[in-house]
Amino acid sequence: MTEHILTTRVSAADIVVLRSRTRQVGELFGLDVIQLTRFITAVSEIARNTIQYAGEGSATFQFDGGAGHDRPQRLLVLMADKGRGIANLQAVLDGAPDAKGKVPMGIAGSRRLVDELRVECPAGGGTLVTIAMVLPRQVARHTPAEIASRVKQLDRRRPKTPVEEMEQQNREMLFTQNELRLKQLELQLADERKNQFLSTLAHELRNPLGTLQMTLLLLTRKTGLGPAELSQRYGIMARQVTQITRLVDDLMDVSRVTHGKVELDMQPAEVNALVTQAVEMSGAAIQARQQAVVVRLNKDELWIRGDDTRLKQVLCNLIQNATRYTPEKGNITVSVRRESTNAVIEVADDGIGIAPEVLPTVFELFVQGGLASGANQGGLGVGLTLVQRLTRDHGGTVAAASEGLGKGSRFTVTLPLSSAPVARPNIAVLAPQAPAPAPDSRSESAASPHQPGASS
Repeated sequence: MTEHILTTRVSAADIVVLRSRTRQVGELFGLDVIQLTRFITAVSEIARNTIQYAGEGSATFQFDGGAGHDRPQRLLVLMADKGRGIANLQAVLDGAPDAKGKVPMGIAGSRRLVDELRVECPAGGGTLVTIAMVLPRQVARHTPAEIASRVKQLDRRRPKTPVEEMEQQNREMLFTQNELRLKQLELQLADERKNQFLSTLAHELRNPLGTLQMTLLLLTRKTGLGPAELSQRYGIMARQVTQITRLVDDLMDVSRVTHGKVELDMQPAEVNALVTQAVEMSGAAIQARQQAVVVRLNKDELWIRGDDTRLKQVLCNLIQNATRYTPEKGNITVSVRRESTNAVIEVADDGIGIAPEVLPTVFELFVQGGLASGANQGGLGVGLTLVQRLTRDHGGTVAAASEGLGKGSRFTVTLPLSSAPVARPNIAVLAPQAPAPAPDSRSESAASPHQPGASS
């Protein structure tokens, strides 16, 4: 679906009008500020070329809604003139120097600014340049009625005067410079995190690989091992391989989720059951650190639509994160409640906490929980990124909170409840049971990972 927006003249006297109209179209249809600056600059450069080589031309603005919801929405500008055309078109597109050694930057430079730039030179003469700029993904799809409404708004707007246009250009330049500075800082921080991640990955792989190498060396050199010792050595190797496999699986998972390649199997799921199963799956890590876990289930069933496997992955990551950053014999609480039309799952601990200055970045890739500086508790720093993105894919949110270092942390997952009646699958929700006696139990509400307690 391609809709005509407006057509304006391209000439030396109308260049300000063209820039102003380009800005108005970009603003009305949803380009962000950086995109808008690039769009205006590219259109202005092509217009300058048109004026220089053909004297004048026309610029037609169009909206391309894409074929269905799988294609992006685009703004198009068709710049046409009746000049002599471009003889060495490919060289111009590549930015190759001309016979005088001068590098033509108009078309080649504009090509780098927009999402697509296509140049056609018909045999009869003239040039047609098509410029395309893709709208941001967060912009809602425009309906024909909305497009017509925006075209009417453009008809009512007057172009800016030369002075107004210059003032607007100055403001955009200042904004762009500030954005570029912030992007530079973000890239520097991302580079630091990447280097830290590579160091962490090397450390995490070196330990199991070193153990494997040593065990294989012992098996090679030491002959006549009995069945018991062989079994012990094989067990050591199996644990190290499992650890390496877990690291690789984490990396593959975050890659798939980041690139949107995870397909969710959305089925009815009961939140109390998901939490119970996730705690059970994390039981070995909890018991190894002799931690006390309190599980408070909601008294009523809370049904949502989600991918059972991925949701348990979210919850296990949060619980194991709490286990990793909580001292031995520490306390972890996992609770479920209903808030309006949402199911809320909270994982809280009394561990080392989160530093205030890194709390805002706790879900970013390769940030190891954003926790206390120097607290090396293992892991690659991808677990919380997976948690956030998988939760978001389920239409929910996740938030982190901490009162500071040494004061524990709290992660809250909010998922929308199913609005339609649920055709309940044959899933047994584990009923709350009395906790088994444990040396680290704090009260009657404390429970082992296999026997969650329930809120009243």
